[in-house]
Order: sequence, then structure tokens, then C-alpha cells
Amino acid sequence: MRVRRRAAGSIAFEAFGVAAEVAFSDPELEVLVREILPPGWRAIDPAGVRSRFSLERADADSYNVTINRHLAIEHASLEVALGLIDADIRMLIATSTPDWIFVHAGVVAFDGRALVIPGESFSGKTTLVRALVEVGATYYSDEYAVLDEDGMVHPYPRRLSIRSADGSTTAEHRIGELGGVAGEASAIVDTVALTRYRPGAEWRPTTISAGEGTVAMLANTVPAQQRPGQSLRTLARALRNSSVLVGDRGEASEAAHALFARLASATS
Repeated sequence: MRVRRRAAGSIAFEAFGVAAEVAFSDPELEVLVREILPPGWRAIDPAGVRSRFSLERADADSYNVTINRHLAIEHASLEVALGLIDADIRMLIATSTPDWIFVHAGVVAFDGRALVIPGESFSGKTTLVRALVEVGATYYSDEYAVLDEDGMVHPYPRRLSIRSADGSTTAEHRIGELGGVAGEASAIVDTVALTRYRPGAEWRPTTISAGEGTVAMLANTVPAQQRPGQSLRTLARALRNSSVLVGDRGEASEAAHALFARLASATS
């Protein structure tokens, strides 16, 4: 039997200058909703919030998701419903924030200097980020390089989405569960690694100019079409004193050790 309930609660929040609200039909859902809110969020008054999400129980085992009063999905599992809200909130922030530039990238740092690994899903960036954390890098993100107007990169330490060996499933892990530490302060972009996983490849990168690197990163910059001028200026500032490496990699461990050694030597 289909069950519809009014919202039992809601969380209105702001992150990176973007406001939204998530309502939920069952009180016990609040803990799960809080887990998918973006890093650094703060609670705000819901009055005037325009972007609204609703997670509503449809029946005993499924949920509906409404986004701005439009039904986005119905009779979905709780995992799928939360995943949809999570993804939409992330994209809302990345596209709508007025003062930040979000780049699809993994980011780690060491002693105030960051390594940025641009790439979409399935490019291997999360695996490489995890390997870098395991050899001593500080975790910033496996999803976004968040750049301020001066080109400094800021932490976006959401849980790592680690795929199974066959790529069929993913599991979310807090960085502490993997023995790592999340960054808390902004960092200078020291190195950009434009790399993809290729079975059997050896990490033998070549170096390109900062200008070429800026153009390459633009393809992974979320608001590049909406705000091209701001995106280019921010990327140019971020890469003005950076090394940009290009090359395929094989297993993450080899590239991770080489990249971390390079990052550590830059701070010594």
C-alpha cells in the first residue's frame, strides 16, 4: 500500500554561497540526510530558499524524491534516492556558487602545497587519491578542486566513493577509516597531473606549459560554459607557478609514490 506523509523535518543550509533545503518524511532519515550535505555547510533560516529537495516514503520499502516540486524519481530504494539528492546538491553548488570555481578533480596536499588530478568518473582519480593518502598526503577531495579567486585550492573532503574490483558497486568511506587526514586550510596548487589509468602503463610523464594545462583543465571545469571568463582567470591564477604533468599510469602505487615525492620535495 502506498503511504504519503508530510515532511517530519527539514534542514535548510548554505554552502559556498548557495542555499538549499532538504525535507524528509521520517525523523530517522535526518541522520542520513546530514551525511550527504556538502562539506562546510551551515544551517540557515529556510525563508527565501529557492532550491528545495524532498525525500518522502512511498511505501514500506521505497522512496520518492521531489526537486523544486517536480517528481524526480519514485519508488526508488533509499540508497538510490539519497544518491540522487546528493548528486543534485553537489551539481547545484558547483554550478551556482558565485565566488568559487569547481573543477572535477582529486586533490591532496602536503605542507600547504597541493596536487590536483583533474578527471571525470572512471578516470582513476579516486584510486590515485587513495594511494597518495596512503603514502602520507593530506586528503582534500576525490571529486572537486574548489578554487577561490586567487587560485588557491580549498578542501572539499566528502567521503571517498571507492569502486569494487569489477566496478559494479561503490562504497563510501570517510578518510579516517582509510587511515588518512582531511585538510582544513587552503593550499597553493603546486602540481597538476593530467593522467588516466591504462593497464600496464608506466608513469613516465611529460611536462607542458601552464597555459596548456589551463586549457586542459577547462574541460573539467563545471561552470566553464556559464562563466568562461571567471573560469579562465581563476585557472590561470591557480596554475601560474605550477608544474603540469601529462601521462598515462598503470597501478596507482607507482604514480602515487613518484607524485608524493615530488610534492614533498617542493616543500623542503
